Amino acid sequence: MVRAVSNERAIYVFTFSARRRSRPNKRYNGILSTHRFYVEYYNLLSGEDPRKAIQYVKPKITFPVRFVEAVLSFAKEVGGEIVDVRRVNPPRTNSYYEKPIVVLPNEIAFRRHLLFTLTGSTYLKPSRLSTLKNLVLGLNANFLNMLTTIALDRYSELRGSSNPTWYWHLMRVGRAFKVLYKID
Repeated sequence: MVRAVSNERAIYVFTFSARRRSRPNKRYNGILSTHRFYVEYYNLLSGEDPRKAIQYVKPKITFPVRFVEAVLSFAKEVGGEIVDVRRVNPPRTNSYYEKPIVVLPNEIAFRRHLLFTLTGSTYLKPSRLSTLKNLVLGLNANFLNMLTTIALDRYSELRGSSNPTWYWHLMRVGRAFKVLYKID
């Protein structure tokens, strides 16, 4: 039996989405008071247009995110490129947010970005994100692969769980990384 080998290369894309909170949060103004941001990572083939593909492809992993500007900045550090920015008006609000679609250059950049976002989303204040950025950029690729594989496996196990806090189990990988390198 002969198996066909595909010459298609995978491309890695991420974007943000806003989901409605169960009740408004008084600490925030604007859209953050009624919505929470999630990061969504996609795995596409090189021939697909990321602008169109993210509308019908399920995300590879998604979880709540903080510090959206820092996440976009880190994407540029690993070689990511913003290919489109959309203006999204969530239903029943007078607010809007901008939804960038960012293409990451390779799998290592995807894994570095995933670990940075996962760990950065566990912080309450953005003051230590520069230390985290330098640490993730200098991390060994084998160790990086191991940590992100654990996060991806946890996501596939817990996705669709009846537990409403399933994503906190996923984010334990980020908290463990902070403890391991004493950056908390």
